[in-house]
Amino acid sequence: MKIIAVHSKAKPEKRNKLIALCKSMIAPSRAEAGCISYTFFQDITDENKFFFYEEWKDQTAIDFHFATPHFLAFQKQFAALLSEPETIKIHNT
Repeated sequence: MKIIAVHSKAKPEKRNKLIALCKSMIAPSRAEAGCISYTFFQDITDENKFFFYEEWKDQTAIDFHFATPHFLAFQKQFAALLSEPETIKIHNT
């Protein structure tokens, strides 16, 4: 199994757009065959910080996810909503 952890910080004026965009990823990502879990959280101390926690069956499932139309559309919009680059870590379990 692989775990992906993504930390991001929204531009304050883009916060609501970022939340809507990230929430739009949940259902289609969870529907993918290799997805074990896919969750999105807001930091309790900073309303502009967010966290994705994802569990995937294997690297093949991640590669498939990264090539889906919903992920590619997400990627085109995501960076413009951030106040700093996101951090992404992938872990083996």
